[in-house]
Amino acid sequence: MLEKYIKVIIVGLILAMSLCAFTASNITNASYSDVKKTAISETVSDTNRQVKEFAKEAKDNFEQQQEEARKQEEERKAEEERKAAEEEQTKQEVIRQEEYHWDGDVLTAFAGVAYGPSGKETYYNLPMGGVIDNMRGLGYDESTYPYWVRDDGVKMLGNYVMCAACLDIRPYGTILPSSLGMAIVCDTGGFALNDQYQLDIAVDW
Repeated sequence: MLEKYIKVIIVGLILAMSLCAFTASNITNASYSDVKKTAISETVSDTNRQVKEFAKEAKDNFEQQQEEARKQEEERKAEEERKAAEEEQTKQEVIRQEEYHWDGDVLTAFAGVAYGPSGKETYYNLPMGGVIDNMRGLGYDESTYPYWVRDDGVKMLGNYVMCAACLDIRPYGTILPSSLGMAIVCDTGGFALNDQYQLDIAVDW
């Protein structure tokens, strides 16, 4: 596109210069010369105007192409950074899962209470629709963090045990060990007023 406008500009200049040279070499009469000079002046002015218009259009197109290229590059970099962050998150999750090990008390329906690796544990069984919607809104998508119920009745978000905690010290999305596996904070409750370190595990008991 830019080469096209440059060619048009060059042709216009050549025509204008040729017209000037031809007229200048053939003018003999003074009045006729004035008329020709006026015509030449108008032709040159018109050519200059067209040249400026072509140059401006070429410049605008070039700047637009540059802006589009810049935006595409920014989008590409943002996508690469997003993928890198997801890969790192997945890597860290695998590491945490592999490193998890607990030989102490385990929360059961019969016991009702256990003292796990992160503090006192209790359990609750309530509808999780609102909790799941909240976590989806925080970026925990269905494909990576599906909601399901484990064979032992523990409610899961992806690979993590769903639990409620004190959000002041363990905000949504916090990953921490529990007696039933690595857990993720998805909820809170009144118990947090009495014990900031207590976990309430979501189960289907």
